[in-house]
Amino acid sequence: MAEAANVRQNLQNVPSIFEISAAETLDNLIYPALSKVFDYFGLRLDFKLWGNLRVREELSPVVTWILQYLYLRKRASSFGESFYGLQRTATATGELLTRQQQFTSATLLTLLPYLERRLRARSAQHEDTYAWEQHLIKMFHVYNASKAVHTFLYLIKYAASHSPLFRALHLTLRYPSVPPEEDKWTYIFLKMLEVVAFFLQFIQWWYSNDQRRKVGGTLQNPEALCTEEKQTLKSGECPVCLMQLQTPTACAVSGYVYCWKCIVSHLKREPSCPVTKYPISIDDLVRIYET
Repeated sequence: MAEAANVRQNLQNVPSIFEISAAETLDNLIYPALSKVFDYFGLRLDFKLWGNLRVREELSPVVTWILQYLYLRKRASSFGESFYGLQRTATATGELLTRQQQFTSATLLTLLPYLERRLRARSAQHEDTYAWEQHLIKMFHVYNASKAVHTFLYLIKYAASHSPLFRALHLTLRYPSVPPEEDKWTYIFLKMLEVVAFFLQFIQWWYSNDQRRKVGGTLQNPEALCTEEKQTLKSGECPVCLMQLQTPTACAVSGYVYCWKCIVSHLKREPSCPVTKYPISIDDLVRIYET
């Protein structure tokens, strides 16, 4: 009888696929928005480990994991799920997450999108990828296809979970029957984070490619920085190799044009424009085609 009551309550608290999709979209905005903030302030992990091995990594994944784990601990939901009033519960019993499930959920929420983003970026840069990286990319394709199937089955109410990860962890998303218990300061802190979410979404929109193209025509071309002696860049020459441009590629941030191989090789060592030193990434490069 108690089990029947639990099933009936779960059926009444099932969120729509649109709310789940909106929560996932908000979760996916955290990492790129934080990356823009940290890049602007120049905050990165950069230290020598041992020998010639040096760690150069951004702080965004670490901060994203901490944020997600905090929400999973306090509200049994991710940042985006909490924003839309959803909660992760055990599929069979309806109980909240265990400590292990909280840790695993936070890790998967952070690690999988990060790995997929890095692998796709390496592939887009035409870098030499290892065989295991190619296998990982194929596995991500399989996972995305499996997730689409799970979403369809959830939509027709055939599956209790919308994602293969939720099914593997024996979890599902539901509306909480009672509000989560938390102290006053925790409530204020989490509410402030939700307000910051709108700010992060604004940053992500501002730095999108479409918006950058719209405002790019009003920006003044920055002057080259002086080193020991100010060099005059000749027309048609790459500022990196000082030879005739091969596969001209413009930097959308500074406006300077480089050889494709030169600027990509430079970005592997330092994420900045070689001339102006403005922070840039591979997404800021625009291929120039002659007419």
